[in-house]
Amino acid sequence: MENYSLDDYIKGSRLKSKRKKKQLVKKDFEKQLIQLSKRRHSIYLAIRNLPLIELKEPYQKGWVRFFVVRKDVLRSDDALFFVNLLDKINTFQFSNQKTFTNRKKTFGKKTDYQREQFVSNITVTEWNNDKLKLTDKEKSFFTLVEKWSERYRCFKTYYKFNEPWRFVFKIEPNIITHKKAVDAVLESELRLIENYIENRDLRCKMYKAGNRDSDYYNSLHKLKYCNQISSKNLNTIYEMYLEEKHK
Repeated sequence: MENYSLDDYIKGSRLKSKRKKKQLVKKDFEKQLIQLSKRRHSIYLAIRNLPLIELKEPYQKGWVRFFVVRKDVLRSDDALFFVNLLDKINTFQFSNQKTFTNRKKTFGKKTDYQREQFVSNITVTEWNNDKLKLTDKEKSFFTLVEKWSERYRCFKTYYKFNEPWRFVFKIEPNIITHKKAVDAVLESELRLIENYIENRDLRCKMYKAGNRDSDYYNSLHKLKYCNQISSKNLNTIYEMYLEEKHK
């Protein structure tokens, strides 16, 4: 009778090795995390797609600022052309103050500065797939620009409008006439899922298990534990100290 080792016996039988069992447990746990992530995403979409309900009594919530065509341009022959073009590149800003200013503390002194707002730039993707349905005449008013982005740490290419002087600001009260419908069942289930993920610290494992936002989460995770003080000069640190002290 030949002598067989335990490993040979396990390979010849249907028994699973200790390593195989750990792998199966890990795969099963990852599958559960993926299903949990999919369910959470579907709840997000369901809540976002809830219909709007009209309010019986509309109310004002701050102010809204956007662009309109200048009066002298409206009197020209190309008035309709620029009105249609503005509808495709217009931007909106909201503020609690009609002046649209922000207060910034510099060297212990608070100063108000005007908030910037520009018409929307067109990305290369939007330009190529003709998402905005720009005509040849409208495209002639844009220039291809390549500029370094401090936020993304790379060069960004986009199409910029050449004649922004044709548009001026218009400020109106921001009137709220509708509110989002609320589904208590979905909100409760989403809260349970978020608490389960947060209490067991599963967010990183969920993204690593195959979520498409894994790179984004890893970048946030690195930013969380990096030393942010070492990247600031002494003047900035002293200003932060004064601002915290005099709050």
